[in-house]
Amino acid sequence: MDVQQKVGAVQLSARVRGVSPPVTRRLLVSEQASLAQLHAVLQVAFDWSDGHLYTFQIRGWQFGDPSRAIELALAGGGVDIPLAAFAFEINETFRYQYNLFVPWEIDCRIEARGLVATSEPTCLAAQGDPPDEDLGGPAAYPEWLESSSPTWTLHQIEELLDEGLDDEQFRVEAREILGNARLGRPRRRAIDRRLRQLPATDWDAGRLYENEGPADR
Repeated sequence: MDVQQKVGAVQLSARVRGVSPPVTRRLLVSEQASLAQLHAVLQVAFDWSDGHLYTFQIRGWQFGDPSRAIELALAGGGVDIPLAAFAFEINETFRYQYNLFVPWEIDCRIEARGLVATSEPTCLAAQGDPPDEDLGGPAAYPEWLESSSPTWTLHQIEELLDEGLDDEQFRVEAREILGNARLGRPRRRAIDRRLRQLPATDWDAGRLYENEGPADR
């Protein structure tokens, strides 16, 4: 492809702060993408529903979406600013905060800049199970990780089978157990497929989540 047909992009690493084992994503995003679009990319990458307030903390300034809460945009600006406007340096960092009552914090670092053949966001690597966005924060992550594991889910179902419940009781209890279960960690290819659908949904991560539910495992 001719260089003139390529677009500028940043490769960034994104890591959920305060949880162990690490939960990280490596992403490729066009520099023409706005902060709002980067927010959508991060929502899909971490399998969240876009149901809460968010901000970006960049160079000491706060950027938020005034359509969600006007006070979020006062300290730095709105989220219609393209990434190119910041002219990020290699290894420069910034922070993304989501569900501000917790909040979940993601440390982002610019790993590389260059020209790419597509303006669609891409997931290059994925590690770890993203936390349920409605958890009480990083301190609750280890217990949630254990209690939602497939192994623990199977153990709970086996216990139900030994309780002699009637069919209706069993279905109710089993449905609740399965609703809290992680069926497996999100795979890079599944994340990447969903990211490529974002432009078709007008970068609405919440609508994509509602239409498809949690990412394919």
